[in-house]
Amino acid sequence: MNSPNFDLSTDERKKLLQVWQRRSVGYLKLLLALGTCTVIAWHIYPLVDDLDYNLMVPIRLPFTYQSQLRYPITYFLVIIVFSYMSYFVMVNDLIIQAHVMHLLCQYTILGDCFKHILRDCKLEFRDLNETQLYSNKNFQQKYKKRLGDLIRQHKYILNNTSDLRDILSPPMLAQLAVSTTLICSIGYQLVATSINVNVTKWLMSLLYLGYNMFGLYILCRWCEEVKIQSKAIGDAVYFSGWEEGITQVPGVRSSIILILARCNKPLVLSAGGMYDLSLEAYATMVKTSYSALTVLLRFRQN
Repeated sequence: MNSPNFDLSTDERKKLLQVWQRRSVGYLKLLLALGTCTVIAWHIYPLVDDLDYNLMVPIRLPFTYQSQLRYPITYFLVIIVFSYMSYFVMVNDLIIQAHVMHLLCQYTILGDCFKHILRDCKLEFRDLNETQLYSNKNFQQKYKKRLGDLIRQHKYILNNTSDLRDILSPPMLAQLAVSTTLICSIGYQLVATSINVNVTKWLMSLLYLGYNMFGLYILCRWCEEVKIQSKAIGDAVYFSGWEEGITQVPGVRSSIILILARCNKPLVLSAGGMYDLSLEAYATMVKTSYSALTVLLRFRQN
């Protein structure tokens, strides 16, 4: 966001930045609220079940904690460790979301810059008509400099997208596999607790399932949006007004063709290079989890 070619010189681009800022803050609050409600439910469950000495997670300790003195100490230590691990996961999800949304904001503003490049360059040459404008040396230099700055910004964003893809690819493959298993197992637990009429356990499982599904949905949605926005740069260049005669300036036509060729194959964030992170991949994962859950429930009935 601190790139020297990141242009916020117009009110429209400042509004675009504000839109993405509001989206980022809104989804941050939503994920934190859902995650915090899930953690609170896990904290409350040991206090309302029928067991006298129970912890929020089933763990084995090298000592006996089922006593009036050791249980409170062990309970609060488990709360601290569990809360730290939970918020560590949430913060990592939010960091990934923040990186992706920064890229989306840069793509959106860059697309606006390409689309209105002629309008921005004409501001200092309002006394010239169209014929005089495109033959004016100062205007040609200004346009070429402006186009070069935007091309450098485009390369900068593409490099950042490639780096993020390489960083996220292996862990996202593992997360897809783990999330598929989690959705299936938590769904099975939801059915089991609803049959046993354990309201607290059912609510805890429901919130946990909701956070996992919503967090992965948000990530897949924004990753698909990266593909859409990177391809939209080509559309912005195509509608930039090049047909008015600016392509007669030496070097402009070849630069525009290179940008269009680069945008014709947009960058895609993937999981291990095997699955594209998109809403289609998310739907496939949910269908797979549901199919596995159906098989488990059928075995349970038998």
